Amino acid sequence: MPSTHPLSPAVHAAPDAPANLRDVRGLRTDDGRIVRRGVLYRSDAPQPHDAVPADVPVWPPATVIDLRSALEIGGAVHPLDADGTAVHHIGLGAGLVPEVVAAVPREQRDLTWAYRQLMGDATAEIAGIVRLIATAPGPALVHCAAGKDRTGLVIAVLLRTVGVRRAEVRADYLRTNDNLDRLWARLEAAGAPMPADEDALLGVEAAALDSVLDDLEGHPGGLTGWLVRHGTDPDDLRRLGERLISGPAATAG
Repeated sequence: MPSTHPLSPAVHAAPDAPANLRDVRGLRTDDGRIVRRGVLYRSDAPQPHDAVPADVPVWPPATVIDLRSALEIGGAVHPLDADGTAVHHIGLGAGLVPEVVAAVPREQRDLTWAYRQLMGDATAEIAGIVRLIATAPGPALVHCAAGKDRTGLVIAVLLRTVGVRRAEVRADYLRTNDNLDRLWARLEAAGAPMPADEDALLGVEAAALDSVLDDLEGHPGGLTGWLVRHGTDPDDLRRLGERLISGPAATAG
């Protein structure tokens, strides 16, 4: 029987799909294993009647983590909130409200500053996201408005936690830059408020991501130590690895 989910590609053949949607699959870990297919997706905000690219193997996802604030959502029902999909609203970015940003000299407000501000205010939320991804059923989708910064950081933390190579994490993060024109056009057409600061419309930067990962991995116990300190259960770290990563560890030969 065809799916009746509002974003089912079998029902809606609309030409537009999320501009920044991808299955985070096939990335290699430091010991030579790979991220499983059809387990973890990242995206900009889904919209009603979206088409879904054929290379996304299972849709709709069973678990959705929406990183947008309540102000961004505005009381709207999430388009993926239907039978078989659990939507979790975990807003990130409280430390980047306009009054905080305005209080910082413009020359200091680069992407690295914004990322560090965001991560410093979202420790408990990120620890909770690890728990959700580790234990939730079916494919999981992480998204914010653009799927660019908040989503990029959360996905990077998840991937590095299970040992995906830094270079591959960085390459996935930078793929957003290939989607920017279509991404901003899609958001504007949907009536999403555009950032007041033109710099926010620019792409992602490897140096900003690396700075945050350096901070986290420099914590006593590394990234996993940072997560445990902020509330992640060590058993969830094990479950996350089992869920995301396939194949035996490579052996030296």
